Amino acid sequence: MDFKIGDKVLFKSENQKGELVKVNSPYKVVVKTEDGFEVLASTKDLVKIEINTDKASAYGNNFYHKDGDNNLRNSFSRDKSSTVLKVDLHIELLTSNYHYLDNFEIVQIQLNECHNKIEKALNSNYLKLIIVHGIGTGRLKTEVHKLLRNYNLRFFLSKDAGATEVML
Repeated sequence: MDFKIGDKVLFKSENQKGELVKVNSPYKVVVKTEDGFEVLASTKDLVKIEINTDKASAYGNNFYHKDGDNNLRNSFSRDKSSTVLKVDLHIELLTSNYHYLDNFEIVQIQLNECHNKIEKALNSNYLKLIIVHGIGTGRLKTEVHKLLRNYNLRFFLSKDAGATEVML
């Protein structure tokens, strides 16, 4: 790129602008920065600022301004929480009279809820299902994993082993 005295330039690697005050060679120039310092710079480290290229109109009439209409942009963005369905199988969240139930009945209620949520996730646009079964003795976890295998779904345990994450 040909530089001449008086050209406005921008440093590529720094947030600094300046004006060419001396051309030493086709590869080395002296730039007076906005701070008033004269700096010896390589021409490969500079970009020539053309007149009026710092305005949006320099790029045409159909230029999208990123701060223009936030509602339009947000309506197309996908909410991460809308792609994940989380179901907590703790019995106290599913029924209020669990104190009068035996273990078999409790597990059946939890498995019915899990089955319903799996069906809901498969019949909608969810990408992931998180089933919170708790740590406990592992009986509910074992039954949930059997149910997931019946659906041929990929799943893995969370770090604390209190939940199973299912990729749909």
